[in-house]
Amino acid sequence: WSSQRKFGMMASGNSAFLQQWEELRKRARQLEADVDGKLIAYNRMSISQDSPLAAAAADTERDALLQNGDSVSASLAAELESLLLQLSETNDGMGRCVSDCQTGEGARMSNVLQRHRELLHEYEKEFRKIKANIKEQRERDDLLHSVRQDIGEFRTAASSRTDSLVRERGATQHSLRTVDKILSGAATTYDALRSQRQFYNNVALKLSSFRSRLPTIDSLIGRIQRRKKMESIILAVVIAFCAIVVIYFSILR
Repeated sequence: WSSQRKFGMMASGNSAFLQQWEELRKRARQLEADVDGKLIAYNRMSISQDSPLAAAAADTERDALLQNGDSVSASLAAELESLLLQLSETNDGMGRCVSDCQTGEGARMSNVLQRHRELLHEYEKEFRKIKANIKEQRERDDLLHSVRQDIGEFRTAASSRTDSLVRERGATQHSLRTVDKILSGAATTYDALRSQRQFYNNVALKLSSFRSRLPTIDSLIGRIQRRKKMESIILAVVIAFCAIVVIYFSILR
């Protein structure tokens, strides 16, 4: 009876042990499925951020897009880290079961545990790879955005310098047109002054010619004036004589 009781207790213990093992294995398979799904979503996010469409959208709505992408990426990364930690703890529990196994199932269980651990290692490796790719893509995007900003600022500065040069050119052309008008007016004034100078030269020549003949005219005028004076004197004498005669005859009457 004692031996049967002992055998029954061992059978009952093995049954509970196997049940615990199966629960841990089921838990591990569920966690692996969850990790696999999250890794696929995480990898898709990495690919979408590296696509030309995302790069084009980043030029117009970059801040909002990257903020949303960072939030989703951080959430997925946190979920994956939690799932991988739970899977690692589950594998450790399965390892303790293998160590405590006292049945012929130990070798089979050890092989199963090894496959789960290898799968966990692959998941962790893939997670680190995708996380590094996302970080590298973000850094590359920041660098490209910085380069685009520098190019945009350079183009803006170049455009500003071009506008300044255009304005300076317009001002220079306006100044040249003004100078042309002034020179044209000056040329007209010069022609008028030259014409006036020619006129005055002609007048000066005529005056010079007239002056050369002036002494003869003066002499003639002088003789005319002297003759007029003489005639005036003679006329005065005649008038005086006539007056005397008239007075004389008046007295005689």
